[in-house]
Amino acid sequence: MLPSQEDRSGGTLDWLGGVALALLVGGALLIPAEGARSGWSSFWVLTGAAGAIVGLVTLAVRELMADSPFIPREFLRSSRYQALVWMSFSVMAANLAPLIGLPILLSTVHRLSPLEVEFVLLPSAILTSIAVIAAGRITDRLGARLPIWTGSPLMLLAVLGLSTYAGASVWVISLFAGILGAGFGLVNTPLAATVSRIVRVQMLALAVSINSMLFFLGGSLGTALLIAVVTVREGSASRAFNPLHFGVGTGFSDAFLLLSLPVLAVMALSMALPRSQAQGATPQPQPPIRENWVANCSVPWMPACQEFDHQD
Repeated sequence: MLPSQEDRSGGTLDWLGGVALALLVGGALLIPAEGARSGWSSFWVLTGAAGAIVGLVTLAVRELMADSPFIPREFLRSSRYQALVWMSFSVMAANLAPLIGLPILLSTVHRLSPLEVEFVLLPSAILTSIAVIAAGRITDRLGARLPIWTGSPLMLLAVLGLSTYAGASVWVISLFAGILGAGFGLVNTPLAATVSRIVRVQMLALAVSINSMLFFLGGSLGTALLIAVVTVREGSASRAFNPLHFGVGTGFSDAFLLLSLPVLAVMALSMALPRSQAQGATPQPQPPIRENWVANCSVPWMPACQEFDHQD
């Protein structure tokens, strides 16, 4: 069900730029993962920092010198596209980290069994599913701003609530986990839809791929930072940075408080969202065309496909 002709961006694949990006990502993830376990001056932390620096410099040089850099220059020149992909990065950092951290909190601090942990986090899964569908309908009808501006404050409320009540009743934790899931569902769907509407058709696949890469990279980095904070702060004699938190779970309280930063970044970057779902000029109505099934242009759904039967 694809058109017989495809619009392609052209160019070649920048393998060196891709390797440099992988080196940058791997090094950046290695720093918090090994720093909390082996010390911030350990061999692997220094190796990760060196790899990240080399990857960043190499990637920057390739962006300036290569004919077809791994990340197209037009994406770097688009402030709106950059805002959207960094929103994806930030929202996944604030969402995936609690999905990893909450089971650890509930099993170690609250001593719950795996089945009990599942029931505590079940509202989060249900509300995420509902919010994703609602956000899609709202985005199609009213644009991306309303669901994102509704979901991001919910996520901020959730991570602050988890920071405050990390050692409190599991029912309170379940409540805030559900709020976090609903907020994430409202934010994530409009982001993916908006990215696909602001780039050229020829660059659509690459634009969505880079958005997905930063989406999962944000989740990985957020999780690594959460585990690092929990490892360093849990069990220490110091009080939590959140003045409203009391009792056990100091490390988790600090980790969830840290996750408020990417949510605040989402709220700030959301100002770059388009005011409506429509992009560009309003298409002019076209006379009806009789579309027939033909051998080399099945389901001719694109205007570029000219293999129509125009006979009355």
